Amino acid sequence: MSNKVYAGIDLGGTKILAVLLDGQGSLLAKSEIGTNAQEGPEAVMQRMISLIKECLHTSHELVSIGVATAGTLNAEEGIVAYASNLGWSNVPLGKVLSQAFGVPVNLENDANAAAYGEWAVGAGRGTKDCVYITVSTGIGAGIISGGKLIRGRDSSAGELGHITIDWNGAKCLCGNVGCLELYASGTAIGRRAGQLAAELPEEGAPLKAKANGSPINSRHVAEAAKEGDALSIRVLREAGQALGAGMVSIIHATNPELVIIGGGAGSIGAPLLDPMHEAIADRAIGTMASGVKFASPLLGKDAGAIGAALLVNA
Repeated sequence: MSNKVYAGIDLGGTKILAVLLDGQGSLLAKSEIGTNAQEGPEAVMQRMISLIKECLHTSHELVSIGVATAGTLNAEEGIVAYASNLGWSNVPLGKVLSQAFGVPVNLENDANAAAYGEWAVGAGRGTKDCVYITVSTGIGAGIISGGKLIRGRDSSAGELGHITIDWNGAKCLCGNVGCLELYASGTAIGRRAGQLAAELPEEGAPLKAKANGSPINSRHVAEAAKEGDALSIRVLREAGQALGAGMVSIIHATNPELVIIGGGAGSIGAPLLDPMHEAIADRAIGTMASGVKFASPLLGKDAGAIGAALLVNA
């Protein structure tokens, strides 16, 4: 039996998750720790090294390391060019990890890594054309076409959250106008609910009670909607319709056989997803939309780290 193993790391703004896979992609071990990015890149990289060592057994032969992270990457040089969630600029992460373990290291966009993980060993297994969408603080996507991950020129393909769905809409931080992320992300759901609760104090009372003095967020809206709160149901319906409009663009552009919807807001379920499906049925080319299946992710929070580990040798 081979003792070769492959490490994957999901480097986030608040936590670092490390996994160890065998040659068949099965999970052997995993460990998690806080990022503590405020302590600087060197401290964070040492935590990553410690996590991998914690997962390794003395009999293991480490073959490679994959890292999933947000931000702008120079994957060829193994450099995190800019990551706002970490406060990093031009950090030679790949070089540091490679020197620590003497193995190849690959950096990958976190949405792409999660998409690849779900496609390879998760909900997308067995498909050739698959899109993984994460609806959380923002909206991101990873695209598998013909069994290949579509990375784009600088590994930034799949920015579904910044597809325009309102030509005359609000200005987005990315510089575009009317981005999907402004209408259908978890952040947008919380913002819209807070706006309506302020404008309609009587209708907004249940949501304000749920928030208990804190800003209303998507979790409050989801919980209130499950209890039948009309304002929350309205907010999720609007967001779902917006998500559906964005989905039409991705269906038309990529012609997938499967769409996997993950992320915190993506787990809200029917109050968000039913209006999404209605919008797709109303707007999409019928022959393209009718063949698309939808699924929930299977790997959960492990998807990015698992996908990163698998992508090194893909």
